[in-house]
Amino acid sequence: FFGSAPAIPNFYAPKTPSVMKRIGINQLLIETDLEDASRTWEDLIEGVRGISDAFDLDVEDVADITYGNAERFYCFGAET
Repeated sequence: FFGSAPAIPNFYAPKTPSVMKRIGINQLLIETDLEDASRTWEDLIEGVRGISDAFDLDVEDVADITYGNAERFYCFGAET
């Protein structure tokens, strides 16, 4: 898995969409590296929009896919 955070300047680099495509949407996680937690939700939404633009997908689809990625990465819902 590869984390993607809008708070990191290279998130907006021209090559970022092609890098994301090489990684593949099923391996991307959205994260935030903000020092101020009060903007976390907005930052995560911005991350979804950035990935949505890179893959030309609806933001709702990207949110669902990346949530599923997080479930797999963190083993959400897995029986222990």
